[in-house]
Amino acid sequence: MVYIKPIRETSVTIEALYALCNDAYRLWSDHGIDEPWMHRTIEEFKEAISDTMVFVALDADNHELLGMHCFRGNLKKRRAYGSYLAVSPKAFRRGVATRLITDTSENLRNAGFSHLIISTTVGAEWAVHCHLKNGFKLIGFRRAKSYNIDSYVFRKQIVPFTMLTAICHPVFSLYYNAAFCRCRYCYKYIVSIIRTSLLK
Repeated sequence: MVYIKPIRETSVTIEALYALCNDAYRLWSDHGIDEPWMHRTIEEFKEAISDTMVFVALDADNHELLGMHCFRGNLKKRRAYGSYLAVSPKAFRRGVATRLITDTSENLRNAGFSHLIISTTVGAEWAVHCHLKNGFKLIGFRRAKSYNIDSYVFRKQIVPFTMLTAICHPVFSLYYNAAFCRCRYCYKYIVSIIRTSLLK
C-alpha cells in the first residue's frame, strides 16, 4: 500500500528526493533520453524545487520513499504547473504515479486550483501514457532549440464541469472538448516548428 503526503508532513529530506530522481532517470537514460535537468547538482535541484509544493509517495508498511511530484502554483490563474514526477525503479508498475496524480489533484483542488499543466519529453512514452491514462489532455508542443528537445504539454481539469463554470470561465470550458484540445495541439506544433526554423 502507498500513501501520499506533502513533504512538510514527513521526515523525507531533500537528499532523499535527489537520490530518488537520479534512480528514476536511469529509465530515461536507458531509452536514450538525455536532458539538462537530469544532470543537476543537488544545489541546483534544491533551487529548482525551493518554491514548489512537494508531495511524496511512501510505503504504508515501512514508510520508504517511493515517489514524488512537485507543483508550482498560480492561484490568480488557478493553475498549478507540475514537475519532477518521479517513481523509484523498485516501485514501477505498482500504481505509484497514478496515486500521486490522483491524490495531488484532490489536494490542489481543495487548495483552490482548477487545472494542472505539465510537460514531458516526446520520447518518454511511459510518461505520456501515464498522463493520458490519468485524465490529462494533450494540448501543446514545445521545441527547445538550445537543447534539441521536443516536449508535449498536457492539461488536466480538476474542477468538475458545470454550467456555472461555462458561464464564468468560458475559455476554461473549451478544454473539456477533445476537438478543441486536438486543434490547439496542432496549432502549437506548427507554430513551434516554424519558430524554430526561423531561428536557425
